[in-house]
Amino acid sequence: MLILAQRASLDLLDKIAVAANEHFQTGLNPGNITFRSYWFDNGSGAIRKKLPLPVDGHGAAIALAELSFDICPEGLYPAAQTLRNAGTHRLVHLTHGEPTGVTENTHSTVDFLELIHACYESLRVARAAYIYLIDLVNEKEAEGTKEDLLSLPLHEQM
Repeated sequence: MLILAQRASLDLLDKIAVAANEHFQTGLNPGNITFRSYWFDNGSGAIRKKLPLPVDGHGAAIALAELSFDICPEGLYPAAQTLRNAGTHRLVHLTHGEPTGVTENTHSTVDFLELIHACYESLRVARAAYIYLIDLVNEKEAEGTKEDLLSLPLHEQM
């Protein structure tokens, strides 16, 4: 269950990118969006058009783009994405013995405490991305009028 929880927390990242695509009408096919590739225009290194950029150069779009680098193999949290991929495509088992660690092999063993740490790490990344998405929406609202925005649907309570 911990492997599924860790995987689900990182799968949330792709949903955040899909929500941004919809909200800011950036026009990408939702089925092709990944968190790691969404924030930049076609490999140009520039933040995707239609995302709000503050004048001072600091903002949620830049924070989300930097977070997308953090889950790359060279980033701050590479083990989180590697474990997510292994938990999705291969067999991962917990052990209290000598773990192999996450590998590209069919079977990997992960130490129980290491998995708990990976879950916390993944939840921190997902939480940060969610907060940055809220900030991104707020930045857009601050720069435009309500008529310019596509609103995020909220369910009304009866």
